[in-house]
Amino acid sequence: MTSDNPLEDGAKFTRDRLTLLAYGMAISFGFGVSVMGPAMPAMREDLGLSRTIGGLHFTALAVGAIVAGFLVDRFSATWGRRNVFWLGGTGVALGTLLIGLGWHPVVTMCGAIVVGFAGISLVTSSEAALADRHPVHRPVALTEVNIAISVGSVIPALLVGGSLAIGAGWRPPLVLPLLILVLHRLVYRAEIFPPLVATGPARITGELPGAYWFFWAAFVPSVAAEWSLGAWGAGYLVDVAGTSEGAASFLMAAFFGAMLVGRFIGGGLARVIGPMLLLAGTSAVGLGGFLLFWASESVVVVVGGLLVAGLGISMQFPMLLSLAIGTAPQRVDTASARISISSGASILVGPLLLGAIADQAGLRSAFAVVPGLFVVVFVLAALGRRADAMSRRDASSPQGT
Repeated sequence: MTSDNPLEDGAKFTRDRLTLLAYGMAISFGFGVSVMGPAMPAMREDLGLSRTIGGLHFTALAVGAIVAGFLVDRFSATWGRRNVFWLGGTGVALGTLLIGLGWHPVVTMCGAIVVGFAGISLVTSSEAALADRHPVHRPVALTEVNIAISVGSVIPALLVGGSLAIGAGWRPPLVLPLLILVLHRLVYRAEIFPPLVATGPARITGELPGAYWFFWAAFVPSVAAEWSLGAWGAGYLVDVAGTSEGAASFLMAAFFGAMLVGRFIGGGLARVIGPMLLLAGTSAVGLGGFLLFWASESVVVVVGGLLVAGLGISMQFPMLLSLAIGTAPQRVDTASARISISSGASILVGPLLLGAIADQAGLRSAFAVVPGLFVVVFVLAALGRRADAMSRRDASSPQGT
């Protein structure tokens, strides 16, 4: 007898309609959470913002994400993953529009809160559905959905940079998530999601294992490093390398594009290399790229550093996600939701702290905090891996020994 899920019988990874829907809407999520980075130099000038107030926009995004991290698994249990997914996609579209239409920082920050809350609702429900749909190929599915997020993250740099170059300003591209939502509702509105069903310990109640929390903590430095470059990379190009705002927004495509390429390459590597080894190698590459970026005032070298850093950072999140969920396969919704709390806390503090330091000491000095983050990621992941191995060994040991 074969399983209902062909992947459990050794079949190749299959991108069915649900998988394609999750990938498509992940592009909207990637755009919504990334667009303020490339837009920030022009946005600051348009609205008359200091770097600290600019950083508060990323704090607002993080607040929405953190609140969602406490609630979205319960929403999925109450209303179903499918409803949470579509409501999340709608919120991303509306929140991004609010940022684009905003005439005052209070309005744009409200839009950021909506994007953070709705975006985590969208991506958590889709990641949980993918993990259940593709249990054997979970690292591949989670890497590919993060590839889709990276696609969405590249688009703002290109569209905002192009819009600024033709004199249309930074606002028009922010309609894109609404267009993506409408398209996917037309094509996939009847798609069924895997139900949230307890097959062991309760999916919503109960404790997550100790090993999980090491991986959970590792998201803090990982996301901080990624967002430090994503949020303030364009500002660094303007302040240190001397580019124009439009050129800086456009050149940030090197970072986001490298993350996209890195996840494409990493998706293949994840089929043959374990997540811990892949995490270690890519973290080393990311650190090297950041040091190259940080060491120079040359536009070519700075952009080259952004490119290498993006390649390295690209696989940290999907590999940490796979490792974390692997410690609690029966509580995937809760495990995925709680990760947005650590990630959101990092976004809450990182860009704001960097912006505040930059207002006092300059952006280059503010980036001094980043190199240590790469080391902390690996240390915490290694501790999590060790704790998980010990837990599995104890669970398989005969009782009473």
